Amino acid sequence: MLCLAVTDQELLTGQVVKIIFVSLLLFGTGYNLRQTFRAAGGQRRLTRIGLALFFLLLALPVARWILIEGSILHAPVYVTGTTTGYCQAFARGKAITFEYEVKGRTYRNCNTYHPIPVDSIIVPGGKYYVRLSPRYQDKGRMDFHRKVN
Repeated sequence: MLCLAVTDQELLTGQVVKIIFVSLLLFGTGYNLRQTFRAAGGQRRLTRIGLALFFLLLALPVARWILIEGSILHAPVYVTGTTTGYCQAFARGKAITFEYEVKGRTYRNCNTYHPIPVDSIIVPGGKYYVRLSPRYQDKGRMDFHRKVN
């Protein structure tokens, strides 16, 4: 979810995985709510309600990522971005910080560069295309395969 896919294939694969994950979480929510009415005793009901809420709360941010990445996949806009330095991406290790501008507003993000070798990316000052959605302009992803000439 947080590896920040850029290409169509990566985004589509991520969408499929996230949809399966959300489906399982929603199934768990529904199952536990159903079992709440069948459970005997207050403690069991409370446990089932807690599990249902837990699954539902896990599904909400994943559903948001589905919307964001779906928008990037189906209606992409490309702008020029500039690498500015290195950062740490959650659960992915070293990544690259970049800036881009849309309609006079500057955005800054951190993107993983895998599978591109880090020594082939110009940091700082490298110019690459950033793929984003008009709806979620702050969620742009730098495409290190597409260098600006």
